[in-house]
Amino acid sequence: MSSTIQYILIICVYFAAMLGIGLFFSKRNNTKSDYFLAKDKLPPAVIAFSFSATQMSGSSYLGCVGTMHSLGLAYAPVSITSAAAPWFCYVLVGDRVCRISSRLKCMTLSDLFEERFGKRAGLASSLIMIVAIVPVLTAQLKAAGTAFETIIGIPYLTTILVFGVIVIIYTLVGGMFAVAWTDMIQGVLMMLGMVMLVPIVLGATGGISGAYASFTTNNPTMATFDGGGKPLLWIISGFLVYGFYQIGGQPAAITRFQTTTQPEKLKKSLVWSVLFQSVVYIGVSTLGICSMALFPDLAAPDMALPNLISHFLPPLLGGVVLAAALGAMMSTIDSVLLMASSLFVNNIWGKALRKPNDDKAAIHVGRIVVIILGLLGTLFAIKPPDAILWLVTMGFSLMAGAFTFPLLLGVWMKGLTPAGGFWGMIAGAASTVIWYVIGYSMYGNLNDFVGGIWPAVVGSLVSLVVLLAVSKFTAPLEQEKLDILFEEADVPSNA
Repeated sequence: MSSTIQYILIICVYFAAMLGIGLFFSKRNNTKSDYFLAKDKLPPAVIAFSFSATQMSGSSYLGCVGTMHSLGLAYAPVSITSAAAPWFCYVLVGDRVCRISSRLKCMTLSDLFEERFGKRAGLASSLIMIVAIVPVLTAQLKAAGTAFETIIGIPYLTTILVFGVIVIIYTLVGGMFAVAWTDMIQGVLMMLGMVMLVPIVLGATGGISGAYASFTTNNPTMATFDGGGKPLLWIISGFLVYGFYQIGGQPAAITRFQTTTQPEKLKKSLVWSVLFQSVVYIGVSTLGICSMALFPDLAAPDMALPNLISHFLPPLLGGVVLAAALGAMMSTIDSVLLMASSLFVNNIWGKALRKPNDDKAAIHVGRIVVIILGLLGTLFAIKPPDAILWLVTMGFSLMAGAFTFPLLLGVWMKGLTPAGGFWGMIAGAASTVIWYVIGYSMYGNLNDFVGGIWPAVVGSLVSLVVLLAVSKFTAPLEQEKLDILFEEADVPSNA
């Protein structure tokens, strides 16, 4: 049996399993709460793996390995802080999002923004998130097409069409139950992929010291943290973006804190999330260093991981690792599709347009939105920009700039006003886009920024200033609502 046939068989089994899970859980979607959140019906480990698998995406497997191949050790701090990202999210906002959402019956993050900052903020946040997920969807589909074309030889266009349709179907049918449980399986595969591939590749390079010595000889400027052609502020900004800024930049992952009314579940979930992300990010960082030693003249950085798989693993094992990479992509696609669907149904269709929003209508409209956005992402993936990571980063940066401080401070500080929250979001989103435009006009690409400062950092700081300044001069939220949002048992008296 040829290696191509073995790869295809393993991937077919994997796809069949994902579809089977979607069909199995379709019977549990009796209400819109079941479909969009699986409220209080997911165990801690499933919440954890779903949170982390959603957060990590295809950029974690293909993108991070490829980007480290391009930039060298300058990119290493990003991987380090990515492993710590769950701490920021769970500790700083997880418990509060869970408690407030439970008290006010918030089904989406935009519901929470609406309760805290008013209807304008709820609608604005919904629109920003829906717009921002398109480049994220495109990036995952591009990653899948790249991997299949390189390793198996299946044409890029065929891959993204088949891959896109399969993810759309199981998300469409199974809702959050299917999304969360497939994320769990995909997360386990991602860890298994690293455990299998890293030792083999390290053996081929003579260990970390051998890999480092090799790429130091070939690329001396990339062998230091300040090399790779990036200024120090770029490295520091990246460290913050992939750690702290996950709070605002990954609303699909933060939504997992709304799947339960039991904050104690999140404490157990945190342990699983940290373990999962540590294994994966240590793995991709190691593979990035090794890929520079083994393939110094690689034309396209995104080919680094596919080349490692095809050169160093037999087809059966390579198929498992490829399935793990697909899992990273699928876990993000299904989560952002479901998030966008819930946002449209609850915050645009039901609230802004005042359309019927009972359980049956909500699930029906939600499924239509999944199809439309899935097909739109597939269309854009036919001919996207070259670098997978920067597609993801664009959507991420827009949301991080808009939501990081309105969410973080909004669930802890009573003094913020509805006007402050709304204009903080708008200013953060707008300044992020402007920073991207300025950088592109100066450098002709999406990964070089003015002064080395990432757009998410600029956007969030502008958002913070506007949030606090406008709140200083505008009317606060009514006291009755503040009393519900900030119960004395939850928040220190000086908050």
